[in-house]
This record gives sequence, C-alpha cells and structure tokens, in this order.
Amino acid sequence: MTDELKKLSGAEEYIAAEIELRKDLDPDRERSLRDALDALVPDVLNSYDIGAREISLCYDPTRTSQEKLLQLIKQAGGLPEHVESEGSPLL
Repeated sequence: MTDELKKLSGAEEYIAAEIELRKDLDPDRERSLRDALDALVPDVLNSYDIGAREISLCYDPTRTSQEKLLQLIKQAGGLPEHVESEGSPLL
C-alpha cells in the first residue's frame, strides 16, 4: 500500500489520482485504455483525462481500488511510474 493510500481515512467520496507514465502511450494503447476506462464511467469513475505521459482520474473507492485501476492501465499497455492520490471528503 502506498503512503498516499495509508493517509486516507475511508470517508472519502472520491479519490483523485495522478498517474505518471514511464513513456508515452501510442495511439492504439491510448484507444484501448480509453475504451477500458469508458466502461467504468459513471459506476466507478467520476472522470478521467489521458495526457501524453499522465493519466488523471477520480474514482469511487467503494467500487474499485487504486491497485485494480493500475492493473487496468498496465493491461492496456501503460507503464505507471509514479502515483499521487488525494481523497475528496464526503459532503
């Protein structure tokens, strides 16, 4: 478990994660990742954005985990290098 995840209380409504990639996604891998993430909206993901070497997403921690999302990114061909997370408290 990462240090960022250890800081979360469990009372977060959504978790915002910034995932830096080791190298750029090629167009086919980006399309594959978009298809996989689109399947999770709106049930698991509130939003996401894919940049050249960074993926930003906001997910519901009661429906998935950061580890599962990182695995999905790896399966699509992305190589996560660094992850930062921050919780959004329940309103």
